[in-house]
Amino acid sequence: SVRTRRRAAHSSSLCAMLGASVSSSVNQASQPEGVRVSTPQEELVEGIEHLRPMMEANGFEFSLGETGIGSGGTFAVGQFQRDDRILAFSVRYGLGLVEYKVGQSRITHEDFLRYSGAWGNHAYPNFGGTIQASFAALKQDLANHFSVFLSGKDEEFLAVVRDRDAEPNKFKGLAALGGRR
Repeated sequence: SVRTRRRAAHSSSLCAMLGASVSSSVNQASQPEGVRVSTPQEELVEGIEHLRPMMEANGFEFSLGETGIGSGGTFAVGQFQRDDRILAFSVRYGLGLVEYKVGQSRITHEDFLRYSGAWGNHAYPNFGGTIQASFAALKQDLANHFSVFLSGKDEEFLAVVRDRDAEPNKFKGLAALGGRR
């Protein structure tokens, strides 16, 4: 109803002004009674617990980034960081962009898997699963394919980024099918 939407808008702006966690009252109102929908921030905070032991064992610390409501709905961003190495990710309706940064260089999870030769043996992205299943799959990939990022030398990681930069379309369009270029 219009009244519910007005209350939700007022409540959301009040929560945003106070820096509180924002959950959509409109979405809650449209759910059957007794059913609660988790916010992206709650999903992110729960999801990082899959990653925390491995990341902290490698000297990374977690920090919650921006949370709020954008044109696509509510979202939350977080990252693990050690010095100039950052594993950043976002949650909206699922685990979104997963990106690795070393200094000024960055690469997405999918591109790292492709350019390092690990694509096809990956667990994430795992389409159709829950957000928590995606975090568990990301943990599996970190353990199996990302030692270069977690504990390797910068040069090893940057070599994969350079390969991507040298042939950015290698895995796009018809070239990805393995045919003639």
